[in-house]
Amino acid sequence: MSDKIHRFIFDSFGIRGELVQLDTSVQRMLQSHQYPPVVADLLQQVAAVSVLLTTTLKFEGRLSVQLQTSEALRILVVQCNHKLGFRGIARLDKDANFSNLDYAQLTKDGKLTITIEPNKGKRYQGIVSLQHNTFAKCIEEYFNQSEQLRTRIWFFNNEERVTGLMLQALPDMLSQDSFDHLVYLAQTLTEEECLTIDASILLHRLFHEEKVRNLLVEDIKFQCGCSRKKMLDSVSLFPESEIDEILQDKGHVSVKCEFCLAKFKFKAIDLKSNKALSTNKTLH
Repeated sequence: MSDKIHRFIFDSFGIRGELVQLDTSVQRMLQSHQYPPVVADLLQQVAAVSVLLTTTLKFEGRLSVQLQTSEALRILVVQCNHKLGFRGIARLDKDANFSNLDYAQLTKDGKLTITIEPNKGKRYQGIVSLQHNTFAKCIEEYFNQSEQLRTRIWFFNNEERVTGLMLQALPDMLSQDSFDHLVYLAQTLTEEECLTIDASILLHRLFHEEKVRNLLVEDIKFQCGCSRKKMLDSVSLFPESEIDEILQDKGHVSVKCEFCLAKFKFKAIDLKSNKALSTNKTLH
């Protein structure tokens, strides 16, 4: 298996599909975070759906899928760019007990927010409640409300990988029966198949009797986007008195990226050089 998304279309039905498999990328996203299993499972599924959603859009920019509750799950978010690089994080109530929570309990009274931020054009945001018993059903509800396109989604995941399949009616879909037929075929998938068999073989097994046109296969990667320069700029925003106190106490300022957990250390000369450079740019 590999980190790829397969896009395809049933021209004779007016229905499109996508099948995404994430392996190395989700392992990197979860690495060293030590999330409870129920949170790690959900974060994998949100990563998969962020890729599925991004590839349905024709834009350059970033898409974010965010879940938020007032209980144990403070916030969970995955961001994916148009080049299919993604990163994700979950922030939890440190005092909560996650051992007996299932998805419905974890997301009780929460909301799902999908934000599209194109490099050019207007920002868009859609919000639906997390009222269904599965995350897939919540995403289907989002499409029903915001896009008014009939959509079905399936997720299969374990500790190391996730597979997501989406079928979606196009505006020129010929009949509801054709959509129901493809859903019936998709529902024959088993968890073992989806987590052990390559996407191209899965699609052939499912739809070999249908006229399927393969559109594109694209690579996906974990891409945090943090850098020494970005972290240095963020440290420079701290009050000078606070920075000076840390420097006097430890001799350096340490920061950590919340997404990939990369650590950075900056000495006084680093901060002064960055400040001088920023001042010089402002003057020009």
